[in-house]
Amino acid sequence: MIGKMKQILIISILIITASNQAFSAEEDTVVEFIKTWAALEGDLDAQAELIREDRVMISGSDKWPDQRDNLMIQKERRSATLSRDPDWKIMQTIISPEVRIYGNVAVAHFVRRFDFIAGEGEISPPAFNNATMILVKEKGEWGIAHTHFSQI
Repeated sequence: MIGKMKQILIISILIITASNQAFSAEEDTVVEFIKTWAALEGDLDAQAELIREDRVMISGSDKWPDQRDNLMIQKERRSATLSRDPDWKIMQTIISPEVRIYGNVAVAHFVRRFDFIAGEGEISPPAFNNATMILVKEKGEWGIAHTHFSQI
């Protein structure tokens, strides 16, 4: 009887360990997805491929419930900036990401560092935001459903 109890205990520990490892792997997948999204800041069309049509973005006191309009405005602003400074660049860095998975939903928090690098003139200091992102997994693919940014 004790031998059987030991077997059950060992099997239970292995199952729990395996599920924790899988969970950690999925969290890592979400972190890599977010870092890919951030790295695409210079290519808004490619970045938009990772964002769901129904995404809501909140930044400061602004709310953008329509991803299509949000992308159009971002592209227009980017075009205007590049027409004045063709060497202008923007970079995003993800700092200290934390992810929790709830079935097909992931909730992430991280610090977002924005660097705006002018081709000429003064270089502005980086901007930092607290960021919360909600992602939904459909058909095996993660997509960004909600983002909320607030200045630090």
